[in-house]
Order: sequence, then C-alpha cells, then structure tokens
Amino acid sequence: MLFILIMGLAGFGLFLGNAAFCAGLPVKRWFILGALLGPVAYPLFNTHKHLAYKRCTKSFDASTEC
Repeated sequence: MLFILIMGLAGFGLFLGNAAFCAGLPVKRWFILGALLGPVAYPLFNTHKHLAYKRCTKSFDASTEC
C-alpha cells in the first residue's frame, strides 16, 4: 500500500513538472510540490500559471520582460 502511495505521488510530481515545463514555470519547484502534496498542488499550479501568463501579457512597458 505504501509503495502505491509513493509511486502515485512520484507520478503526480512528474506530471506537474512536465506541465510546469510546458507553461514556462520553474520545473524543480513544481515537481517537488507535486511529489509532496499530490493532487492538492494542482489548483495552486493553475493559479500560478494564470498569474504568470497575466503578468506577461498585461504589461506593455518595454522595461518589463517575461
């Protein structure tokens, strides 16, 4: 039972790390959060992805880079 739990958390960490890579977010941070928290980290990831996208597209100032 413990093996299944550990493998499930590691799998979710890989999933969240891959999603972070595709979204341009820090991969190691999201992999660790996904491996520690499991599916609980997914809403937090979606919020951070949305905020990062909004931060990049809303700013029209030339001094701000994404």
